[in-house]
Amino acid sequence: MSHSLDNNKNQQGFALVTAIMMLFAATIMGLMVMNSSDIEVLLSGAQLRYENDFNTTEGAASFETTAAGRSATIVRGTNTRSYAVVNPSIQNQVLSPSSSLEDIFDPGNDMDISESYTVTTTSDASLWPTDNLLGSSDNSDDQFDYQYRTTFVGAGTTIPKGYSADKFTNYQFKIAAHRNTTIEMGGNKIGPKISL
Repeated sequence: MSHSLDNNKNQQGFALVTAIMMLFAATIMGLMVMNSSDIEVLLSGAQLRYENDFNTTEGAASFETTAAGRSATIVRGTNTRSYAVVNPSIQNQVLSPSSSLEDIFDPGNDMDISESYTVTTTSDASLWPTDNLLGSSDNSDDQFDYQYRTTFVGAGTTIPKGYSADKFTNYQFKIAAHRNTTIEMGGNKIGPKISL
């Protein structure tokens, strides 16, 4: 009998060690799940910011494309800008404000312009003029700010059926908008042929 009592005394410590090991494993798993959920929250926040920037950029590209297609005048406060092609013989001309000295270049004063420069067809997107999708210059809606560049590519030679090739031409544009991602669109406008 004394032999079976010794075995029971040895097994009582084993149960305690097993319980502590299982508690330790459960704690580690709980920490891993909490860490995983923190990472998922960070990733979903980054995805949301990306989607917001993409939607702003896409809306801006559509707005600028529509303005170029209609040769519309865009009014920002007391400043205006237009995409009217004055000289169609000049190809690859930037129609959006090209000088950082123009008031319409950054109506919300969001850019830090330390020296003047001119936007070209090869300029970095961070140097393009800035606008706001809501047409506002208020700092409270900077999440709708974007940068843009509209370029008159040239006059095309193909005219759709129903138009006289002697009187009309196909004006081609390239419109780009940028806010942490860049969207570039192309567009054609059929208009009266301008003779120079």
